[in-house]
Amino acid sequence: MKKIISSIILGTSLLIAPGCGEDYLERVPTNSVTDESLFSTVNGAETALNGIHRSTYAYYDNHGRFGQKSIDIIIDFMADDFLQLERGYGWFVAWYQYLNSRNINSADLEFTWSYYYDIIDNANLLLENIDNASDAALNESLVKNIKGQTYAYRAYSYWQLVQMFAYRYDYNGNNTQLGVPLVLDNSGEAKPRSTVQAVYEQIFSDIDQAIALLTESDESRPNKSHINLNVAQGLKARFALTTGDWSTAADMAHKARQGYDLTNNYKNGWNDSNDSEWIWGAVLIDEQQTSYASFFSHVDPDFGGYASLGSFKLGSTEIIDYMADSDQRKQLFDEERIGYKFTGFGEWTNDYIYMKSGEMYLIEAEALARQNKDAEAQEVIFELTKNRDPEAQKPTVTGEALIQHILMERRCDLWGDGFRLFDIKRLNIAMDRRNKGHNETFWDKAGYFEAGSKELLFLIPKQEIDANPLMEQNPL
Repeated sequence: MKKIISSIILGTSLLIAPGCGEDYLERVPTNSVTDESLFSTVNGAETALNGIHRSTYAYYDNHGRFGQKSIDIIIDFMADDFLQLERGYGWFVAWYQYLNSRNINSADLEFTWSYYYDIIDNANLLLENIDNASDAALNESLVKNIKGQTYAYRAYSYWQLVQMFAYRYDYNGNNTQLGVPLVLDNSGEAKPRSTVQAVYEQIFSDIDQAIALLTESDESRPNKSHINLNVAQGLKARFALTTGDWSTAADMAHKARQGYDLTNNYKNGWNDSNDSEWIWGAVLIDEQQTSYASFFSHVDPDFGGYASLGSFKLGSTEIIDYMADSDQRKQLFDEERIGYKFTGFGEWTNDYIYMKSGEMYLIEAEALARQNKDAEAQEVIFELTKNRDPEAQKPTVTGEALIQHILMERRCDLWGDGFRLFDIKRLNIAMDRRNKGHNETFWDKAGYFEAGSKELLFLIPKQEIDANPLMEQNPL
């Protein structure tokens, strides 16, 4: 793997508000930032961690690349419930049409790879050096907190990568299919692709480390941009759901949502991390919002950005028809199916959500139902749905019908949150846009891919193939 680190480790450099077209996260050789100078104190290590936080909502020299939420748009846009009917200004269209993901020369494809590996590189650098800080022994609790958050970021990054660039984790298989390279140090040595099984073993090892360290630390997080124990537990719940470890998924999801009550207004715009339902998100200030190169620019009809200039994001007819008229979630779509879920109500500086307690209810309910604990699953999903719809009734169905009910609620509740393509892959179902309100002439050849299709794999970017002689490409 090509050895580079990004200047995101310098937290102060991330406070610069970039102009259009700037190379915002300029990559620099490792030796231009000495480990000794950066990690000589715990405060320096904390600065590096803050750089990782900031990288999740920074501008990356393109109006379609702004950290984690740009990836979330990609993952939903490549599925069946999140769509637009016209080309508009063209942002993300090549993803919708499965052109970027299957084009090794795409700069957007390279971004999805390097975005997470930059976080991994910087996490490795931090983990290798923080214990040697001159004041590490005097700040034991803070050191554990920083390391815990860093392990969580590495686990999360590998989870995102292995879902994009590899075939699904097979609940019943040995999972020897190619995953992604496991880079766990900064030696700069080329790494071959590890198996999907090995990648998930590392993911769980990292998140368990994170949970242990955050449990032992008594530090309080300054805001929801930082990772606390609940976030780490929520991440483990996601990982366990993906691998079919239903008991762990239910347990971790239940723990993660404690202290984070469901919102009292689903129609609040999902723009403020102070809302009770938010477990993890990016807290933005005016100097750090990235205007047109931002999540709200692309999804908020009231923003004055790309969404309002011909790129409205719609819901599929399948999810909208499923929801009752009394459901707050349905009320966020107008008669043309344009979604108003994410809006700043005219404001340009809005927080980004990464995890909410509603998702944890959904994970817990599905995991319980898959363990044949139908009564418990019915209770958990009803706690969620009665919050969204005052006229909701507790489900009475059981077995597979209950699981399908929960999965439909998941599609409705997590619309636009960046999970749908991953769900299609983990459930091993077809990516099917037919008869769901899409513009068939617009989707090009990407209207239907059967379960497990190679088209659901991102190709490895050419830059990585050229730089790493051990790299193997996905099926073309």
